[in-house]
Amino acid sequence: MRLGDFSAHVVVEKEELKEYEVTVNSSGTQATCWIGSEAGKKFSVNWRRHSINGLASRGCVTVDGITCGRKTSLPTDNKDTASCSAMVCGTTRRDLMFCDLQLSDDEALLGKAVPSYLGEITLHIVCGTFRQKRRRVQGTSLQLTSHANTYHEKSVKKLTTHCVGFGPERKRSSPTVHWTVTPNQDPPLEFIFKYRPIGILQANGIAPRPAPSIPTTLSDNTSDALKTQSGVIERIALLESELKRLRSEVYNETDDQKPKRMKRECVDNRPVVHGAVIDLT
Repeated sequence: MRLGDFSAHVVVEKEELKEYEVTVNSSGTQATCWIGSEAGKKFSVNWRRHSINGLASRGCVTVDGITCGRKTSLPTDNKDTASCSAMVCGTTRRDLMFCDLQLSDDEALLGKAVPSYLGEITLHIVCGTFRQKRRRVQGTSLQLTSHANTYHEKSVKKLTTHCVGFGPERKRSSPTVHWTVTPNQDPPLEFIFKYRPIGILQANGIAPRPAPSIPTTLSDNTSDALKTQSGVIERIALLESELKRLRSEVYNETDDQKPKRMKRECVDNRPVVHGAVIDLT
């Protein structure tokens, strides 16, 4: 997606994820799209500035409402790209990755509200002047699990079955100083990536469907991804959508093949009497 001088993408295994139904608001400050997610895959948010105007820029990445980190780009930098692939805190970092959402059939969870930001990766960019600032000492443990919340499967099965998780902790060197950006009068830019399992995007008509291939049962050769709870729910959504389409085709064909009703004429079935005299007066 692109807004003004900036473009942004979500990257998995060095490949930009395909974006579906890209929309930009009337003011040109917010772009939104859908992307397909795959549990267990690490990802990064990459963005690029296409022109240098003497101002610094700062990008802030948020996943499922959790702020991961900020990257500052200076006009004196030799590179015009930035990337965020991990949650960073002090001397600790944890990679970003797509994970299965924790689901349950516990009836006590039915009334639990699902936050609107679940299933969203957001990049917020501001431009302005920059200055150097001494970094305060921060803790070294992020205290994050894959996802702390559990939801009832009925509450989210049509929304998503994935969330953003965090890999194991790794040590990193932390600089003693960092750059801060004081925003100018230009409005901030916002890129929103709504991620869902590709099967859910296909079932809702957002992503194109693959060639039809519908097994009646989950065989022993079914992939491990399909055997997970989220994989089965994703498959159910796809099968329900395919069944709806097939029923529609059958009903349409039935209407076309119905024989047209012919109007029957009234026929006088009175017997004819041979040799009778007909009065013509």
